[in-house]
Amino acid sequence: MTKTLYWIADTTGAKAIVEGADERDTWTKVRGWAETTEPVAGELVWMQHEEHGGRAQFDARVVPDWEHLGWNVSSPPEPVDLTKDPTLVDQPPAEAEPVAAKPVKRAASGADKE
Repeated sequence: MTKTLYWIADTTGAKAIVEGADERDTWTKVRGWAETTEPVAGELVWMQHEEHGGRAQFDARVVPDWEHLGWNVSSPPEPVDLTKDPTLVDQPPAEAEPVAAKPVKRAASGADKE
């Protein structure tokens, strides 16, 4: 049985297509997208290249021109979880080497002078 295709849109209006109610619900109920109508000229559509897997947004009016070049209407890219990126997450502080204590010299005050 073939799953139903649903059009969804993000908060900027860019549209994408997802397959099945479970996928639609994940994008609309968890990730803040909304179910919408098919795109028309002037609206952006997510597409994915069948060979290299790259994704990009195209104006809906040029979708047919890009399909014969290997680009197909697709679901949006998965969100990036920046909390799992080791280059962006705060690293624990490194163990500091203890600094040797230097002897303290007392300052001579006027009261100590004869």
